[in-house]
Amino acid sequence: MSNASSTPALAPDVLAAQALAKEHGVGTPNVLTTPVAETRAKSRAYQQWLSEPAPAVGRVVEHRLDHLPVPATLRLYYPEGAAAAPLPLYLHLHGGGFAHGDLDTLDRWKREIAAEAGIVTAGLSYALSPEARYPVALEQVLGALRWLRDQAPSLGLDASRLSVGGESAGGNLTLAALQRLRDEGDAFVKAGVVIYGMLSARRDTPSHESFGDGRFGLSTEKLDWFWQQYVSDAAQLTDPGVAPLHADVSGLPPLILQAAALDPLLDDTLDLANKLFASGAAPTFIVYSGVPHSFIGMTRILPQAQEARTDLVQALKRNLV
Repeated sequence: MSNASSTPALAPDVLAAQALAKEHGVGTPNVLTTPVAETRAKSRAYQQWLSEPAPAVGRVVEHRLDHLPVPATLRLYYPEGAAAAPLPLYLHLHGGGFAHGDLDTLDRWKREIAAEAGIVTAGLSYALSPEARYPVALEQVLGALRWLRDQAPSLGLDASRLSVGGESAGGNLTLAALQRLRDEGDAFVKAGVVIYGMLSARRDTPSHESFGDGRFGLSTEKLDWFWQQYVSDAAQLTDPGVAPLHADVSGLPPLILQAAALDPLLDDTLDLANKLFASGAAPTFIVYSGVPHSFIGMTRILPQAQEARTDLVQALKRNLV
């Protein structure tokens, strides 16, 4: 019989942060019972609340990538006092199960990364599901990365110090994009970041068994719903482009992995780390205790989110600066 003290539980700081959000009437709605448009609107309101007041950066510039088969917008955050020399860049791909999220997702967090790391941080408005299914978003990510490389001089960027990352669905797009660039002989990205990545549609892992009931927010049932929006056919769920955990992970740039201990997706990150170590790579890998999926966006109110951000800044600087 298990000891009560060993029962997984949210850290007191997380409970306090969640209570504060509830008090202000914001949060991420249940996708299983909320129409997609309403989910997107409420998620946007929650992200805006988390980002207020917006930390200062040097400047924010948007570029419309109309040349892509499905156009998208890039938003670049330049740190204050940016030197005349070209700067490194970190492109972050937001989460939201491929179905919600936009350029304002993690706005505060991207500003903080830019300011603290002294690098340009960017976001991408990739197309959402179910309106746009796989591989539309992945192709947009690849197109955006190549555009950033090709336009680097005019953007004040160093094309040899570009990185990409994402959380949840954005972590999926990151890993899949890096695998595609490697396979196409165009591996120009210097570092990758995968934060509690949605890397496979597996349901039979220990973390799904332990945390998939949804008591910490994300559930196996919700993940199944997100996957159903992303693919056109269930057979695609084992396609390495859809589930990049199933693909070869050798020959990738250095990866920075962050995971939440109370997350049904925890084993996706653990298994990715183990595959990387087995391939001879040495990823930076941290699991944060007492926190659920999506915790990193709460830097305004959650110490663990601030800790994870500081860890990421240090890792980015090691790899890029």
